[in-house]
Formats: sequence, structure tokens, C-alpha cells
Amino acid sequence: MKRTCVLIVSGFCLTLICTAQQISGGAADGIYREEGIASWYGHEFDGRPTASGEIFDASLFTAAHPTLPFGTLLTITNKQNNKRVMVRVNDRGPNKSDRVIDVSRAAADQLDMIATGTASVLIESIGTLVVTPSSAPTAPTPAATLIPVTPPATTQAEQMAAPVTSAAPVTSPVIAPQTSYVIPAEIKPSMPPPGTNKRYRLQVGAYRVDKNAVEAFDKLKNAGLNPKYERVGEYYRVVLPDVKAEEVSAMAEKLGSLGFREALAREEP
Repeated sequence: MKRTCVLIVSGFCLTLICTAQQISGGAADGIYREEGIASWYGHEFDGRPTASGEIFDASLFTAAHPTLPFGTLLTITNKQNNKRVMVRVNDRGPNKSDRVIDVSRAAADQLDMIATGTASVLIESIGTLVVTPSSAPTAPTPAATLIPVTPPATTQAEQMAAPVTSAAPVTSPVIAPQTSYVIPAEIKPSMPPPGTNKRYRLQVGAYRVDKNAVEAFDKLKNAGLNPKYERVGEYYRVVLPDVKAEEVSAMAEKLGSLGFREALAREEP
């Protein structure tokens, strides 16, 4: 009987140790780090409630993680191209055991993983992840708070060279403020001059995978625009035809608000 109790206690302690290593990512500084395969989910889930109770919006920078507290802020780095994005955990997932995180369509676009569907990533928490006793394995989700990372000491010369900023502690749950400005899509080769009678066809994207072309088309259509398809070889182009020269600038802002980073302007015949 005593031996059985010892084995049970030992197994429980080992579970706690493994859980603590997973939360801290094995890092001495307490920053959560995790590597693995990320996938993404998009507009087919728009309007549905997430596990946190928020309504899913594929155009926001959010993510689904199996254990991290809702409101946890993370940076995700695509190890193939070193592109990085900051997301906020507001959902549970992924459903596949070989993946470590699901990101929104907007975050996947920033990581340049739309076409591939998945990517090998590095996940890091923004701040130190402090585990409380309620994060024992029996709890459904670990309770934790995020506190800002203490910056290294700087010399007086360094303090004069750059302003010192401080961050307020972040607690869970947190709703990250949304950006209040929009970066217009870049018009290539250049912005057409207004004040003419010319009209332009704006190519928003050219996709080899038809699913991605359909998603771009639907996003534009749902925003009240009038997109069209063009088939050129193995590519599907999504275009906005017959745009007046004086309307191109406003259209660039509209495309930027929808997550499109550039558009190719061709003069209509």
C-alpha cells in the first residue's frame, strides 16, 4: 500500500514538472516559447463565437491555442521566411494533434502562409508568463498573468540616446486595442494622376490555388465592391475593373482596410 502511494505521488509530481516546463517553454527567463506547426482558419468562421465568447473575425490578429489563457499576447515567427506577427489568444485549438496553434486569416497573411496552409513557427509570449497554483493539470485551462519583461540596465549615454518607455502589466483576459489607422494598399507601378477621364483595372491578386482566389473575391464582394475573375495560364487573377482615376486613391485605402497590401493598376483599353 505504501509503495502504491509513493508511485502515485511520484507520478503526480512528474506531471506537475512537465506542465511547468510546457508553460515556461524551458526558458530560464520565464518567457513562454514553443515550436511546431501552425495552421490558419478564415472567413468561413466569421460571426461564430470563439471559446472565449468573442465573435470570430478573420481580419483581426487572433489565435487559438490549446492551453494559454485568453488574452495572452504572443509573437509568432515563420521559421521559413522570418516574418513575424503579434496575436492575441481568444480561442481553443487546433483540432489536429500535430499542430500547436491556429491563427486568423489576417495573421496568416502577415506570416505569408496562406498558400501553404501551414508553417513551422516559433511562438513566444510578450512578457513573463507567471504560473499560479490553479494551473495544475486538473484545471481545464492554466490560470496565468503576463507581466512586462524587465529591460536590461542601460548606461547614462544610452538613456540620453533613446527615450525610455514602460509598459503596464497585462492581465488575462485582455482585449488588445485595434489599430485606429489604415495603411492603404500600394498601387503599382504608381498612383494614377487624378483629373483625367482614364479608367483603371486594379489587380488585387494572382493565385495559383483557386481556393485563395475565391476567398479574395468573397472578401471584396462582401465589402460592397465588384470584383471579377481573370484566368491567365495557371493563375486566377482577382481584379476590380473600371475604376476612375480619381477613385484609385480611395480604393487603395479600402483595399488596405481589407488586408490587401498592394494592387497592380492597368489602364482600361
